[in-house]
Amino acid sequence: MDKELKHTTDFINQKTGKKTGFSIPKNYFEEIDDTILSSIITDNLDKKQHFKTPSNYFDTVEDAILKQVDIKVSEDVKKVKLISLYQKMLQFIPLTAAASVLLFVSLHYLNTTKTYTFDDITATEISLWYENGYGISNNEELGFVLDASVFDDTDILQSINNQNLEDYLNTIDNTTLLNEIE
Repeated sequence: MDKELKHTTDFINQKTGKKTGFSIPKNYFEEIDDTILSSIITDNLDKKQHFKTPSNYFDTVEDAILKQVDIKVSEDVKKVKLISLYQKMLQFIPLTAAASVLLFVSLHYLNTTKTYTFDDITATEISLWYENGYGISNNEELGFVLDASVFDDTDILQSINNQNLEDYLNTIDNTTLLNEIE
């Protein structure tokens, strides 16, 4: 917008060969509102002095403030409740008793020195251990264990009946049976 105004004034000056004689101060239109409003407000203000400090105000204000602060401090000191050391120790007795009971229980139950032997471990625990992936063994170790163990065939044959055998054969996949035969 300013470029267009400048170009227009330059065009007029070139045509006539002289300046028009009309000029406005820089930022006139931006500042005219503020100038008018400030002059209206200052004209409407009373010329009387409304805020007047009492005589010797600045000499006495410090003493007045210190006097009020001393009064409030002394009133606050009267309101403070003192707690004796004996009362404070009585508050910590339940806490120390609970801590000592907790320490006794933890030392008694957590400090066990019971040792386990291989005789204490059952076969089901060992099988669960291997099933969950905690035991790693190779074929030689398993072969050694199978050679050393004694199997009783009568127990296996007594547990198999026709219904169990049919249920087993119905649950497995036919391709699995073919793979086992080969």
